[in-house]
Amino acid sequence: MISLKYNTQKSCLVVGIIRCAHLAAMDANGFSDPYVKTYLKPDENKKSKHKTAVKKKTLNPEFNEEFCYDIKYADLTKKTLEVTVWDYDIGKSNDFI
Repeated sequence: MISLKYNTQKSCLVVGIIRCAHLAAMDANGFSDPYVKTYLKPDENKKSKHKTAVKKKTLNPEFNEEFCYDIKYADLTKKTLEVTVWDYDIGKSNDFI
């Protein structure tokens, strides 16, 4: 679950990452170590990337985090918010959930 709102005083898009439910188990222990990545695209320099904290051993993580993207209100129609969920793995590449 995410929330979106525009803060007119700060001229920013506020993205709230609230929680996920019923994620796939990506680890041998039957759980995942999920985190969420967001990008505001197009983003040639990947400066818009934000990541939540990793929540260990859960399929129903509660994040309750907010990110603010500095953007003019008129420019919102030219952008797409990409939200992906990943499983954190130590010593190897992370898995897309």
